[in-house]
Amino acid sequence: MRVFKEEQQFTQWWVIAICLIAGISILLNLARLQDLSENIPTGKLVSSSLGLIVCAGIFFVKMHTKIDKSGIQVWFSPFKFTKKSLHWEELETVHTRKYRPVSEFGGWGVRVFRQHKAYNVKGDQGIQLKTKEGKFFLIGTQQPHKVDRIINRYFNNSEE
Repeated sequence: MRVFKEEQQFTQWWVIAICLIAGISILLNLARLQDLSENIPTGKLVSSSLGLIVCAGIFFVKMHTKIDKSGIQVWFSPFKFTKKSLHWEELETVHTRKYRPVSEFGGWGVRVFRQHKAYNVKGDQGIQLKTKEGKFFLIGTQQPHKVDRIINRYFNNSEE
């Protein structure tokens, strides 16, 4: 394996349930206001629209991870500003590990806590990176064994 690629989405049943319940609640609230022949205030209409966009948007967000001879890249599409690229030379340590998403990072998604950052979507397996600057970054993965193989190929042998 020369290149590792992984795509992950928020497909947990409870995420889907929360989004559906929130979306339905927003729509019912708007319908109730319309039935009462009230003019829907602009603020309520804008916030409801944003809520619906967020609920629907969760289903389109994907986390992409790519590991190759140059290093590790990770990003959430369609959000280009989330792209992180780390070259092997910048890293002090790289390994896979089991982690606790809620207690260590406060959940899933893009997470920042002091010098620790995490990009994760689901599960409890990740790629732990430590830069030579002392910053920590965790990338969630559903394929830790494949990640281990490619890390061993490029990182452990990168100084030869």
